[in-house]
Amino acid sequence: MELFRWQNCYADVQTYRHARTMQTYLDDVIIPALDTLDRKTEELEERGGAWAAFAKPDMQDVIRETKLAFSLAIQSIWERQLRAYIIGCAKELRPAEDLRTKIERADWEGLQKYYTNLRGIELRDFPSYSMLDILHHLGNAARHGDGKSAARLVDNCPDLWPHLPHQLAEKQPSAVYRSVALIDVPVLHLKTFAAAVADFWNDTEYIYNESIERKDPSLEAKLARDRIERTWVPKPAK
Repeated sequence: MELFRWQNCYADVQTYRHARTMQTYLDDVIIPALDTLDRKTEELEERGGAWAAFAKPDMQDVIRETKLAFSLAIQSIWERQLRAYIIGCAKELRPAEDLRTKIERADWEGLQKYYTNLRGIELRDFPSYSMLDILHHLGNAARHGDGKSAARLVDNCPDLWPHLPHQLAEKQPSAVYRSVALIDVPVLHLKTFAAAVADFWNDTEYIYNESIERKDPSLEAKLARDRIERTWVPKPAK
């Protein structure tokens, strides 16, 4: 079986903690914070009374805004990781071109082009790409409000508005009801976003290991298992 390989860089080595960083951020920061807010909401319900009737909706708004903020945080961590990686690869593979400033200023589409040019594989070839693309547009919408990214989310991820009927997204995709102000990110989405980032870096680690020219026998044995067990093994472009 012909396997995809690239020219390994020191930038690949520097990504070794990226997947763990994202998973730790989810497990030790995001989930505990949301659990705390959920408990406060439950306490308000238990108190009852007129005051609680007004305080609970306010707390639910806080939770909704917190989940949107965490989506932006995940996207920001991922984008910084990716941008730094691409800059590192460019420094090693194209040192004469001085691409750093251009990569620092590149938008999402531009970053994808630099990645493909430097690594010989498209970001969209990775199984995690569809969720990473949604994550990018969600982060952009969280920063800037309604606009092109928000419109993409209405079309591609209507479950970001779980409190609204799905038919509304199909019949009125640009309806004001689906504004960024009303996004309510399901916790499952936060977990899926973090997992997509971790999966991407785990996949790049696999490519890095396959690309080592002189492999230790233990690494050869591990890769032999990976080729059988992995759900995705990249192939060279035809």
